[in-house]
Amino acid sequence: MYFKTAGIGALALTLLSTSAYASEYDCGTLENSIGPFDYHDPAMRAPTGENPMGQIKRVENVHFQPDMQFLNTRRFAPERLRAEFAYTLAAFPNHPLALNAISRLEILYGKQLPPASKKVTAACFFDRAIRFRPEDRKVRFVYGVHLHQTGKLNDALKEYQLAESLGEESGNFYYNYGLLLADLKNWDLAQKYARKAYSDGIALPGLANKLQRNGYRVNTQPESKPSEPETPVPGNETGEKDTPRQAN
Repeated sequence: MYFKTAGIGALALTLLSTSAYASEYDCGTLENSIGPFDYHDPAMRAPTGENPMGQIKRVENVHFQPDMQFLNTRRFAPERLRAEFAYTLAAFPNHPLALNAISRLEILYGKQLPPASKKVTAACFFDRAIRFRPEDRKVRFVYGVHLHQTGKLNDALKEYQLAESLGEESGNFYYNYGLLLADLKNWDLAQKYARKAYSDGIALPGLANKLQRNGYRVNTQPESKPSEPETPVPGNETGEKDTPRQAN
């Protein structure tokens, strides 16, 4: 089931080019009065006379504050959060945490959001992010999590495979990939990615528990080497659920 990475990116780009006009018609263009800028461009973090803290921080300090990122609806109504995330993603279409936040907002609070244009749905934010930077591995990873959470398992699998082919290799990625493979009942591969996740220091027991219930054991103790910082998806702090890692 696991396939080689050669040619995946080329295939994805070919498919993208044939659907770009339809996507733009449905989801709108990338050009706007405040962007688009590449979230991963070091220049966006560099202080300038106009932006002493850097352009990313200038946007985030207003439109993507920590309580917004973690969907604190006691402080911010869901409609307000959608507007703030829309601003952040207009400026930085490939901002992985903002993409994750709009995904979680729709999944958790969709019924509380008033009707709005399709252009401010998670699907369209991901569409624009992929058109903007089709080879951004973190966008592909977060999109895979979104598809997994919304029940599109085979589509999620393609995004995880593409993210890995583009170089995504964090423990967080391995954990989420393992959860997807377990949901697809590909237990051998799920075990492989669980081992990668736990050796990188992931502490959540959900994937190991799911594997154990189906006869597959995994050592959850990390190796002694230090783990890499986990990006881009915030973790489930409780560790109780064997669902994709997303902040509540």
